[in-house]
Amino acid sequence: MYTEGTILESQKQGIIVCVPKTHNPTRPEGFRPLTLMNTDFKLLSRITANTLRPWLDNLLNPSQHCGLHGNNILGYIVAIRETVDHAELTVTPTCILSLDFKEAFDNTAHSYLIALLQKYGFSTTFQHRISRMYERATSHVQVNGYVSKPVHINCSVRQGCPLSMLLFMICLDPLLSQLN
Repeated sequence: MYTEGTILESQKQGIIVCVPKTHNPTRPEGFRPLTLMNTDFKLLSRITANTLRPWLDNLLNPSQHCGLHGNNILGYIVAIRETVDHAELTVTPTCILSLDFKEAFDNTAHSYLIALLQKYGFSTTFQHRISRMYERATSHVQVNGYVSKPVHINCSVRQGCPLSMLLFMICLDPLLSQLN
């Protein structure tokens, strides 16, 4: 799968299960959809993520705090507090923008992702590997023990895939660069 690029349709098939966010949820919003992936696909995804991760520190905007080595939410909170303190001490007008990326994973276009990989100079081999991982991918939804017919995944980076957060970070980078 990694070297030859052959990924079977059955290996790209996932099962979407709904995990409760709270105890005894009563509305659909009380569940988090999570894609359970084929083990072969997950191994390919993990190998690809481990190959990609070292390049992201130099590739992505420095304001990107999510998922990068040595960065976590606590560092970001400290940076916000320091910015507010500096603005108050120097009486400097400051704007802090907070964005909610609710359902952003679900709305990430594959064509946009591949275009960014090309723009950022990833090899054709890498671009094709990512394309093959997502083209003609399907998932089944499992609810109360019943499994649906296949649903074609035309956009999104799958939650539950080891590579999804890294790909989402690449998709988010142009916005962060424009905001800076």
